[in-house]
Parts: sequence; C-alpha cells; structure tokens
Amino acid sequence: MSARRPAMLLSAVALALALSAPAAAPAQDEPETDAGEAENGAPAGGPASARSAAPPMAVPADFGGSLQVVRAPAGAVGAATSSAGGPEIFPDARRVWMTVRDTDPVPIEAARRGGRWLCSGGGCAAQTGDPGQSPVGDQILRSIKLQTPTLPLPLTVWGRLSEDGQRLLDFDPVLLGRRSYRHVCAYRPVAEPARSPSGAPAAPPPERVDACRDGRPEPPPADAGELTLGMQWPKQSEMADFHYLAIVDSCGNARVQPFQRTFTVPVLEVASGACGRPDGKVLRVFPGGGWLRVTAFNLHAPAAGNVVNATYRVTIPPLENLVESNPARLLFPDPLADDLKVDCGPTPIAAPRAEPGSAPPPGSPRPPGPRPPAAAPAAPQTGPPAPQTAAQAPSPAPRAALPRRAPAVDPSRPGPQPLAHGAVVISPAPLRLGNCRIRLTGQTKHRLVAPLALHVSLTRTDQMRGGAPIELLRDGTWIVTPSSAEFPLPPLADDFDGDARLRLAVYSDPLSPQGKVVLLSDAGRVASSLRSNEPGDPERARRLVGSVAIHSVPLCGEDNFETLDAAGNCFRAYLTVPAMLATLQVTRAPWVEKPLVTRSVLSAVGVALAIDRYDPVERRAFPVAAQVGGFVQTLGEGRVGLLGYVGVAPTVPILGSGGNTTSFGFLAGLGLEYITNEAGPDEGLKPAAFLSAVVQVGQAAPQVSTSGRASFGTYAGE
Repeated sequence: MSARRPAMLLSAVALALALSAPAAAPAQDEPETDAGEAENGAPAGGPASARSAAPPMAVPADFGGSLQVVRAPAGAVGAATSSAGGPEIFPDARRVWMTVRDTDPVPIEAARRGGRWLCSGGGCAAQTGDPGQSPVGDQILRSIKLQTPTLPLPLTVWGRLSEDGQRLLDFDPVLLGRRSYRHVCAYRPVAEPARSPSGAPAAPPPERVDACRDGRPEPPPADAGELTLGMQWPKQSEMADFHYLAIVDSCGNARVQPFQRTFTVPVLEVASGACGRPDGKVLRVFPGGGWLRVTAFNLHAPAAGNVVNATYRVTIPPLENLVESNPARLLFPDPLADDLKVDCGPTPIAAPRAEPGSAPPPGSPRPPGPRPPAAAPAAPQTGPPAPQTAAQAPSPAPRAALPRRAPAVDPSRPGPQPLAHGAVVISPAPLRLGNCRIRLTGQTKHRLVAPLALHVSLTRTDQMRGGAPIELLRDGTWIVTPSSAEFPLPPLADDFDGDARLRLAVYSDPLSPQGKVVLLSDAGRVASSLRSNEPGDPERARRLVGSVAIHSVPLCGEDNFETLDAAGNCFRAYLTVPAMLATLQVTRAPWVEKPLVTRSVLSAVGVALAIDRYDPVERRAFPVAAQVGGFVQTLGEGRVGLLGYVGVAPTVPILGSGGNTTSFGFLAGLGLEYITNEAGPDEGLKPAAFLSAVVQVGQAAPQVSTSGRASFGTYAGE
C-alpha cells in the first residue's frame, strides 16, 4: 500500500497539468455524460455505462515519451465505491487554481474535491516516465501566435521553420499591451479535509459544486495582445479515447477543456519573470522560456485498455532573444491618427515639452517595457510552494500625483496638425526658414525602448519633373528613439516658392537596418524578409502611416498650420493699377446744376488697394473685389480731375492664375473729385459717380509677401 501511494500521487500530478489547457473548440468525440446524471439512470460516480468500456483497439496507443501514465486495475470500468484515497486529478489540489472551458465543470471539480471517479477507490497506479525534457512532448507545441483587436488575422511570432529545420522566434511582443482576464471565473484550491479524532483522514463530506460563471469582459484596447499556443496531441497516442485535456503551468494555474487532437491555449507573458499570485484565470509564460504539462484524461472510463490519463511535459521557448547577434525585432503598436503631428512657428521651435495628458493616469497598470533577463522557471515540483515571507511580499505602490489638466485648445487657431490624410494651409515663411518639424506624440511613445525606423517624404505636387512630383527632402530617414521623437524639416529653397502645393508623408520602414522595432501592421508582410539571409528591398516594404496636403499661400497664411475647414477662404489685399479705356461719369450734383456727362477714352490712370476673397485650394478669387483708390483723368477743355473713390471691380485673371490679378472689365464707384481748370477758375471739390471699362494690372506675387501676419493677408475664418 505504501509503495503504491506515491505512484498514485504522481499520476495525479500528471492530470493536474492537463487541466490548464486553453479554451478549445468543441470536442471531436462524443460528449461525456453530465456529472449530475448517470448513464442508464445510475447515480453520478456510479458504474459507468457500456459507453465507458473502451472497445478493443486494432492499433494500441503508444504513450512513449510521456511524463506519467495512470492506469486503472485490469477490467475496471467504473468508479469504486470506497472512499479510500486515490491519485488526485491535480498534483496538489490544495494549491492549484482551475478554470474549465467549453464543457461542464461540475464533474471535474467534484472529482478534484474528492468525489467519486474512476480512481477515487485507490486502485489506479501511476507509471512515471522520463521526468526531463522529451522530444515527443516538445513536439506538442506547434506555434505561438499573437492576436490584437486591430489584427485581421493572428500573427505567428514563433513556429516557422528555418533552413536547418529549427523553429524561430520572429517577433518579441513585450512592448504590446496585455489583455485583461479578470472576467474569467476559476475554482479556488481545495480546502484541507477534516481529520477524525484518531488522526486518520476522514472521508470528505459531500460538497455542492456550482458551475463557475464568467463575468463581463473588459473591452480590450487596440494594442492589447493575446498570445495563443497552438498544440497537437502526439500522433502515436491518438488512438486513445480521452474526453478531457488539462494544461498546468509552473505557477499553479490550470485550464481544462474538451479533448481535441489539435487545440489552442491562451497564455499571458509575464514580463517581470515572476509568477505573481496564481488565480487560474490564464496560464503564465515567461520571456526566458519555461514549460507546461499537458494531460489527457477520463473520469469514468479508461481511454485505451486501462489507461486513465497520460501526461507530457512541453517546453515553452523563450519569447526574447538575448544571445543572437540579430535577435527578433520588437513589435510596436501602430501610431494613432493624432500621434503624428506637424508643427511650425515664426521662430525656430524649442525642444519639445511633455505633452499634457501623456503621462498614464493614477492607478493605471504600468505599460509594458524593458525588463531584466528573466531566470528560467524552476523545475516542476509536486509539493506545495514555499510560503511568501513578509520581506518578499510586494510593497504598496507609491501614491501618484494627479496629472495637470491640459489647457483648452482653440481648434480655430493655427497650431500643430495631425498627419491624418487631411489638408492644411500655411504661409511660406516657416517652410523657407526651416521652422517646421514632425513629432511623434501620445502615451504609446513611452513604451519605445528601441529604435523605430520611419521614412519622411515631402514632395511638390503642383509641378512635375520627369512626370513625377518633385522630392524636396534629400534624406528622409527618421530614427525615432526614446530620447528623440521629432524630425525637423530642413529649410526649403530649391523647387519651392510661396504659392505651392506640398504633400508631407510618413512611411514605416520595417526593413531598415537601423530599426529594431516593427509596427504591428507590417509584421505579417515582412516576416519572411526579416528572417531571410538575403536582404529585401526597403523601399518596397514601406507602408504609408500618415500624410497631409500642405497649401502654401503667400497672402493667406499664418505662422503655423491651420486646417482648411478652420481657415476657409481668406481675404487678401493687393495693389492694382487701373487704366480706364472708356468712362461714363457724372461730375456735378444734380440738385445744384444740370448733370454733366463726361466721356473720355484712355484718359485716366490710377492706383488702388483691392480686397477680395481667395480660395487657397482652388487658387481662385471671388470674381468681384472692393477697391479704395484714386486716379488722375483728363476731362478736356484744359480741365484735370483728381478723383478718390470707393468701388467694385472684377478679379477674373486674364494672364494666369494664383497670385495674378491682371483683369479686364468694368469699374464702378463713388467718390469726390477736385477739378482744376487751365483756362479759368478751378471748379473745386464735387461729388462724382462713374462707370469705366478698365484694364487692371496687379500681382499678388509670393515674393511680395513676407508672412501671413503682414497687412496684406489674414484669415477670414469661414
């Protein structure tokens, strides 16, 4: 009896490892009968039905390479009625937390608490195999995939084969967020059974087992990654008829699900390298590697012959690479639409200050980041873990200071604009002086612990060279580091004037040798290129991350960018020279004397300040402009008139577009005219009204305006 007891304990350990498997699809085999009901009307835990008896197998299952196999007595087809001790389903039910997925948890938890099952009568024996690493067990793990809410398909981070047949770690997911598993319901460890006065363990009283119900899951953030282990039960033991799978990690967490030969298990990477407090909600894996134990088992019927369960030890590879010269690149969340911003100013911009609101709020979990190399988890042990001392207990987190509220920002005022594929307006002065830059902002930036390679392009799109837009940046390489997250735009001189259309674009550069971080959206495309010995084409691997169309308008700009919606059309003012081709004019007040109609041809020329509305996108002005000016005209018979007026005139250009204001049309106005006379006395100051056919020559040229704050142009704010 004493010799058989340790063997049964070992078999229970194997079963516990099996119980921590991830949620799997519905079992491929027939579902097991509920624990609350017995087949053919027998009570739960009673003799198994004919379904329980495994039929003779033509090809016996082979459990070679397993860590442990538990066998029932020969001919046993049901649970014994004795309450004597037998092997536990878990190695130490008083320490292991368990969650059950996609199957009825009541019979499993009832058996774990000491209820009746096939081996509860003490007749089962455990056969221990190789306690070390097993090639058969390691082959169970086929792949490690990553899934986030923004990934349409899971990304393989480990499992692809290299040229020499070794599986490789393609990406390190440590910089991504962690999905929350707080909603998962798990069973607590089993309480210590009461003892009789004689000191012998008493029969465990029957306990009511209620099904564990999950809570409402938290909506995962866009960068929350969920690691999933893809596993396959060994082909050599596929002929066995198991009903359940259990997976146990090295931290005391177990997961049970229906048996499938191909299944998946969600896990959580513990970046600190320590287990933390077990809760059974999710299995833990480590950056430095570790192991899991996978067990297939039955409760009321042998799986093959008299085999009750079989356990394999599965090695989990390291999720980081600290030894190779070209380690796996870190995965990084894609920047949000507002994280990339372009900013300008009338003077060179000083070093950036911390953005308001970029610090994490009080009480929020620490974002993923660099961590010290984690020691490999300890070898599997069946005994209870050592109690935690007061010195080892985690100290309470320091109280965080309340963040300062960000100042209110007026969106109608010029300021930094996101590269969200929109359009902005600016005067040419900051671009000419090199007072503009691109900045990577946002809280996600604080996770960046390795260089991220981006590529910046600034092209002029309103003019072509060789049938392609003109590139204004000689070197657009942008290496974002933790200490530098901005790209200064150089002063623009060649191929740039004040009235231009530019396209500023930022691309990811995943194949750059200077970068050690890959954006999540690029990982699937470039995985094979990063793993290949032959370098890929960096330019073809680039992907557009953010862009903005820049309208550089000399008479309609500001010292910083403003969106077209905020700017609308602008008012511009410019000087024009009107030449009257023919004029119809009334020069005397009708209430004083008879009207005098004066007709003259090419007899007047003047100067005026014209004000109109200008569309910086269409490069088109409103067809009518207001004028304030004056001209000198010859009235005949020795008379000369000096006329000051307020009028309106067309602005339809006849010699080009943009800043060209040379036009032909009619000029109508009202004013006062002083008439001198060479042959007699001056006629003095008189009111006047006129209508003239004119040619007006003007040019709102980019070279004339120095900045948008000059008196020649301001925003209308439509």
